Amino acid sequence: MEAEETLDFPEIYKGRCLNNRSGCPCFKEADPQSDVVRNYFHAESLRKSGPETSRDGKTYVPVVRNAVISTAGPECFVPSNSLIPMEYSKVLEAKHQKLDHTPLSLNQLVNLTGEVSSERLQKDFRHIDVRKVWPTFYHLAMEDFHPGPKVPVKNPAGKTIGYASQEFLEQVRWEGSGVGLDGKKYHYAGRPGKYNSYNLRWGHGAGYNYQVFPYRTIAVNFNGLCRSLGKSIPGCAKKTLIGLLVYIPEVASKRIKMPGGGIHDGYFCITDTGSPYYIRDDRIDMFVGTHGGGNPYLPEQRQTNHLIQGGIKNLVPSDWKIWTTDTKRVWCDIGQAESGKCTHDYRNTAKDKSLTLQAVFTGDGSPVRCKKNP
Repeated sequence: MEAEETLDFPEIYKGRCLNNRSGCPCFKEADPQSDVVRNYFHAESLRKSGPETSRDGKTYVPVVRNAVISTAGPECFVPSNSLIPMEYSKVLEAKHQKLDHTPLSLNQLVNLTGEVSSERLQKDFRHIDVRKVWPTFYHLAMEDFHPGPKVPVKNPAGKTIGYASQEFLEQVRWEGSGVGLDGKKYHYAGRPGKYNSYNLRWGHGAGYNYQVFPYRTIAVNFNGLCRSLGKSIPGCAKKTLIGLLVYIPEVASKRIKMPGGGIHDGYFCITDTGSPYYIRDDRIDMFVGTHGGGNPYLPEQRQTNHLIQGGIKNLVPSDWKIWTTDTKRVWCDIGQAESGKCTHDYRNTAKDKSLTLQAVFTGDGSPVRCKKNP
């Protein structure tokens, strides 16, 4: 039983390697004089792979990579004082993960008359390259994974609208929305400690009555996307851009099997917005319902989703190679990154993770939009 628990709930660490573009050594043995197997980078997710070893008053931990989007690689040793333990609840699945995640059909999704199919969209509508983008995933927070003593959940008026754990409510603030153990859904109200309850199937979008749906919704930085679109949408702003139908050819070409058994056609709706610090001009956040969001500091079962399983790789913190503190990464200016003058963030360290974002327009140049309440 103990061996099984160790396998299911491994010790996971965040590697510490500050201000070092080249990474820090991971040794072949518990000895700094031994060969370097490879370098690890700050914030890289590492999983303990065997017993610790002490040498000359120092403790060394054998580790392998933990992120599901990478291979575990060879075992190597890192000093324990260069590893930050990552805590997580000993729960592998939640009941709300069993909700129907079948993506909406294009007929349900797209605001066009007549039968809507990927063949029709490809044949009769213009697909304009917007830019290369790098994805992460987001999902509804679930109290199953964030248990703890119950505290009152307050709405903006100060009224108690439910009870949930404080850790869960912090996750709701981070993800935007979440589901309590009792099934009640909460949405962060934009003010510290304030939440609203709601009864939508999944959650609110970024306004204008749009909703989010798993494997169909993308969150963006609206101002950044408008800059990339140029004059394609006159007066481009959030209110004129939200609801735009977009196409990602890499998703379609991988023929990714979705919940419900269908193959993803590559079409998504821009109906949500992300954190302005993390979701910048060339970043997108893809909504996956209650499936795993690609967090590399969790057991494999809690990381994954159908897009990951189909070959779409999300950014992880170690794709930024320079960190000045345990929590502060250094971003490249987008222009310098694209010109090759700054090479330490994802735009150059994770080129293989980029996706092509195309906006869909009618023949007369009008943007094709998704329905508000499909």
